[in-house]
Amino acid sequence: MKRLLSTLGFAAAVIASLAIPGAAEAAKLRVAMITSESGLGDRSFNDMMNEGMKKAEKDLGIEYVVIQPRSISEFQSTLARAAGQGFDFIVGSSFDMIKPMQAVAAAFPDQKFGLVDVGPDPVAPNVVSSVTKDWEGSFLVGVIAAKTTKTGTIGFVGGKDIPIIHRFFVGYYYGAKMADPNVNVLESYSGTFTDPAAGKEYTLSLINQKSDINFAVAGATSAGVIDAAKETKTFAIGVDSNQNYLAPGSVLTSMVKRVDTQAYDMIKSVSDGSFKGGTVLYYGLKEGGVDAAMDQYNKGLIADDVLKQVDALKQKVISGEIVVPNYFDLKAGQKEMGTPPLASPPSVINKAG
Repeated sequence: MKRLLSTLGFAAAVIASLAIPGAAEAAKLRVAMITSESGLGDRSFNDMMNEGMKKAEKDLGIEYVVIQPRSISEFQSTLARAAGQGFDFIVGSSFDMIKPMQAVAAAFPDQKFGLVDVGPDPVAPNVVSSVTKDWEGSFLVGVIAAKTTKTGTIGFVGGKDIPIIHRFFVGYYYGAKMADPNVNVLESYSGTFTDPAAGKEYTLSLINQKSDINFAVAGATSAGVIDAAKETKTFAIGVDSNQNYLAPGSVLTSMVKRVDTQAYDMIKSVSDGSFKGGTVLYYGLKEGGVDAAMDQYNKGLIADDVLKQVDALKQKVISGEIVVPNYFDLKAGQKEMGTPPLASPPSVINKAG
């Protein structure tokens, strides 16, 4: 059974659920999912992660609640309230949740926590975290964009200008330049994950600079990127979940991150007793953690020969012949990146030390 809660009604609702007759006898695993500030309905990261919760409910018989903080400033208090309510597992979904979760995990050392798709460093002894190799998936859609553009210019609309979003851009840039060294790749950041209007504004600016394919990595803001593509008869590339259906014919593909699988695997580890706090799980092309979505909504938008090239490059990444650069591994001023080495984008060369 799922319950959907805002932070305002959270404590009372959880207390009420604890008082349900027969709940103790059922002994179902009780899980709380804490969303990022964009919440459910973002048709992206949070919605994709919630699919993993639904699968755990169906396959493992868990009960779960989804708690939606209204802002980053509420992350720590929301986690602390959840930790005080007796959940077997609490899983979060935001890079901005690392420090709040570290603080709460230290205060509740016996509580099991999970944090989906963050950085490579362990979060805390009682927290399992994961890293999606989104740079590998972004590499694939960069290849597709460079091989499909008619103007020779493609773009990127990130949410906040933070390292984890640069991780997407670096993979996208590397794939595009491997496919076509002469392609022009524009980089921009809207500054928000929750404002579709800003996403549309930034995308239209890129389109005015001749970019006809724009990769949206901006949470709910990405809806504006897709809207701009529809209006201008250009292409958007979706992210996190498969967003092809949002605008058939206008979404070239989507870089799918299987954060649903990551959340499910974490819950399963608690269920079967294999949970190991202080560990980091990795999900890349080899693990089926990322891919470029192909379905009936984008059928025919990408040439068959391009799809064959993408599949061949994908196999080379899996085998290790190609190593897509991870932004977190790059040093300030690094002029080349990846294997085989290609020129770094200006944002890496000018990266602060």
